[in-house]
Amino acid sequence: MNINPSSPQGPRQSADPAALDAARTAEAQQQAQARAAKSNTERRADRPDSVDVSSEAKALAEQTEARASESTLPKERLKEIGERLASGFYDQPEVIDQVARRVAKDPDFLG
Repeated sequence: MNINPSSPQGPRQSADPAALDAARTAEAQQQAQARAAKSNTERRADRPDSVDVSSEAKALAEQTEARASESTLPKERLKEIGERLASGFYDQPEVIDQVARRVAKDPDFLG
């Protein structure tokens, strides 16, 4: 029996069945990931972001705001602290170490 190849590249080489299965599995996983990403994008586009805040959290925020407005520090000192925060002063290792030591010595720190 004589078989003539039907392809200009010649006869097909026999492929490893395990390799074919692995390639098919990889392709199927890629397609599934692409579908999932598209689905997630479409879902996010359909509805705007929203947040639900509990009444307990709102009450706590109001208490915190009330305490913040009752600061015992003079306004000039608060302004100086704000400027130091903005400039990165408190991000220096020496300052972090000093603050940590002072907090650890505070009697209220351990409860």
